[in-house]
Amino acid sequence: MQNFEKLAALGAQGAAGGLIVAWLGFSYFIRPVSSGGIDPTSHLVAVAASGMVFGLMAAAHLWFGVQLKNGADSIRG
Repeated sequence: MQNFEKLAALGAQGAAGGLIVAWLGFSYFIRPVSSGGIDPTSHLVAVAASGMVFGLMAAAHLWFGVQLKNGADSIRG
């Protein structure tokens, strides 16, 4: 069972990194361009608001990854 916990921990950490990359891609996709689209102020608000959501999900995955890496005894104390 130990091997699966380590593999799950690695997957959770990979998911956290993937969430950050997804947020960066989203931020790039909604950037203001000269041919129209979102204005710079709305872009900043959208990036900050989505950054909180993506950041919290990434932090939760990192926390789960740490718990899985430490094993079952880390939860009890």
